[in-house]
Amino acid sequence: MPEKELTSVQRYVLLTLMISAAPLENKVVGNSLKAAKRNELVQWGYIETGGRPMTLELTQKGHDRAVAELDGEQPAGSGTIGLALYAALGFLRNLISQTGTKPQDLFRLRLAAGMPPVAADGDLEERIRKAYASLSPRPGDWIMIEDLRDALPDVGRPDLDVALLELNRSRDVSLVPESNQKALTEGQRAAAVTIGNQLRHLIAIGV
Repeated sequence: MPEKELTSVQRYVLLTLMISAAPLENKVVGNSLKAAKRNELVQWGYIETGGRPMTLELTQKGHDRAVAELDGEQPAGSGTIGLALYAALGFLRNLISQTGTKPQDLFRLRLAAGMPPVAADGDLEERIRKAYASLSPRPGDWIMIEDLRDALPDVGRPDLDVALLELNRSRDVSLVPESNQKALTEGQRAAAVTIGNQLRHLIAIGV
């Protein structure tokens, strides 16, 4: 199905999923998002659905589309609710611009399951950077987080996950999902770190 302009409700659903930073049950959006419009979001690659009861989860493409909406204009006919929403989005856009904060960091509302909310150790961050440099042909190239974990076998998963979450705040570090999910091995899936509502499989430093 060729992609077309999103309806106001479709925009609101993507924004809600981004801000919630977690999958939402379909009943949360109720009758606002009709099945046909929900299916469009799935077919365009913006959300994934599944489970019983049905849940909606943002994809990386959907997250990028929601972030782009921060620069969008209030939809025609959206009334005072739309006015309030897009005033808030304008505030977020200015906050991102002035602070240099990554959009995903604003909505990173939960840590990986079981992870203690502690700060990353500075020495561990340096070790991660050195391990990355030994694995990557050049700065900014993507490597699998699985390979990074293998290069630091003495570092426990909770400690490494905390360090990666902290590193993701750095301007020269980026963690992203693998776009071709079918290409992932079981090991690569298991090694992913959770940020927001997404599993990130790849890391680049020096971007």
